[in-house]
Amino acid sequence: MKNSTLVFRSLGIIIFLAGLAHLFSFGIDTSDDSPTPTTETNAASEQQPKAENPTEKSEANTANNPETDDLIGQWKVAYNTEDFKGAIIYNIKKEGKVFNAYTHQYQDENGYAEKAEGTKTLTITKFNGSKGKGIYSIDYEGEQYKVDCKIALVDENSFTLSYDYYGYGDVETWKRQ
Repeated sequence: MKNSTLVFRSLGIIIFLAGLAHLFSFGIDTSDDSPTPTTETNAASEQQPKAENPTEKSEANTANNPETDDLIGQWKVAYNTEDFKGAIIYNIKKEGKVFNAYTHQYQDENGYAEKAEGTKTLTITKFNGSKGKGIYSIDYEGEQYKVDCKIALVDENSFTLSYDYYGYGDVETWKRQ
């Protein structure tokens, strides 16, 4: 066998293996959104009774979860833009498996408040107690856009919401009221 044939066959095998590895990497979610197992979560899972029928959901899973239910309540976001200087207070409610944030009150920079119409602004579809993902509605030049966002809990009284939509992005800090 000639040296050139051996080189081209070796390159072909390397390209094939790299392409195969690349193809399999699309099916793997490398984001670290899953909760890290701790002694508390391991102990809680051991204490939880197993359902006799695997399709049945235990009531403990659908009931209140103190780790994620910390989001429920009123949250204030300060804005300082050309269109609006002040704050909006949102009311986050758990509805089924998702959290929805509705506008509750508008406050201007002097502290004067006006009741809001209760528009759904944020839907948190995935939250593990410290990180999450959702859909955030933003108004830009009279149009409303739904954009993907990421939520990161800073502490028990604040979290950050970040989004990027075709180069227009922001990070908002939501503080508990």
